[in-house]
Amino acid sequence: RDRNFLGAVVVALIITFAMMGVFFFLALYMQDILGYTPLEAGVRFLPSTLMIVGVAPVAGRLADRFGPRWLIAGGLTLVAASLFTFSGIAVDSGYLDLLPGFVLLGIGIAMTMSPMTSAAMNAVPVDKAGLASGVLSMFRMVGGSLGIAVTGAIFQGLVTSRLGTLLAGSGVTAAQRDAVSEQLGGGSVGHVPGLSAAQAKEVTSAGSEAFVYALGHAMTVSAFVALL
Repeated sequence: RDRNFLGAVVVALIITFAMMGVFFFLALYMQDILGYTPLEAGVRFLPSTLMIVGVAPVAGRLADRFGPRWLIAGGLTLVAASLFTFSGIAVDSGYLDLLPGFVLLGIGIAMTMSPMTSAAMNAVPVDKAGLASGVLSMFRMVGGSLGIAVTGAIFQGLVTSRLGTLLAGSGVTAAQRDAVSEQLGGGSVGHVPGLSAAQAKEVTSAGSEAFVYALGHAMTVSAFVALL
């Protein structure tokens, strides 16, 4: 019933919704489209991590001094801006095209998480601090699960639709397109039975384009959620 506590747990759901969708699909993008190894892809998330480490303590002190509301609003706005930058990536984008989005994402998360936690804990009596912490953590876990599930559903639907458009007239059957679509959910196209060499090459190219197309639209949805 407390508005501040309710606001904090809703923010917890939204921020992890945005975070997990980004981390999951951009890890696949960097490995399967840009060609990085898992370690190389992981290292390239460091700008976000470093921003969180540097900005979070400052955000916590500012929240104590000025209150959490405007920091949280500003942080989620930066997260939305980051997601909008990711929505514009292409098959031939490089890491430098992603870097501004990673920096904005880290700053936005840092500005949101510390004030959010402070707002939740300050909204309840001391004897309910453990309960409040548990509820806040629960909403964060639910948000992360929803982030991957919702963006994943959007991604898969758009991949299937885009492949149908790109491979129209190629001789690739609907069953083969469905197989390609399922494989793209894991990031890349492997072996699809029954394809000629020319068709396999066309499917690989179409798969990369469909992956990026679907990823961009999924990031746009996440951006609107954060902005709202």
